[in-house]
Amino acid sequence: LYTLLLRQSGVRGVYSIGRVQTPTLYMVYQRDQEIKNFKPEPYFEISAEILANRQKFVAKLDPYQRFKDEGSLTSFMEAKDLRIGFREALIKDVLQETKKTASPRLFSLSSLQSAINKRYHASASDVLKAVQALYEDKLLTYPRTDCNYITDQEFNY
Repeated sequence: LYTLLLRQSGVRGVYSIGRVQTPTLYMVYQRDQEIKNFKPEPYFEISAEILANRQKFVAKLDPYQRFKDEGSLTSFMEAKDLRIGFREALIKDVLQETKKTASPRLFSLSSLQSAINKRYHASASDVLKAVQALYEDKLLTYPRTDCNYITDQEFNY
């Protein structure tokens, strides 16, 4: 309807407007603008390196907090009687969780090229040359596949 009405007024193009589509597209547009205009800001956080039973681990605040400036960090530390440096302490509670995560899918050639381009700014042809060289040295399986999983036959092999 809007396309036809706008064409009668001399406006060219196709206009798709709907109750769900328009607000959804606007939400996508807003998020895209937020990403485009994002400016990283430095922050401070508190963590502690803990040595217990001859094992080291890093602990963070619970609930996790970030501090925008050193002044807010200092005032928080003073209020909680926290100091920088070695200090003996008592661990009140330990929360252990067993987490399972599925293995990531294998790279297809196109997903590998995309990932390498994002990280190292290498061209697709450069990635293909490197992958081909690794394949020829028998360090990599067949590189020109779009499949990102191992078949049963490949697994047995």
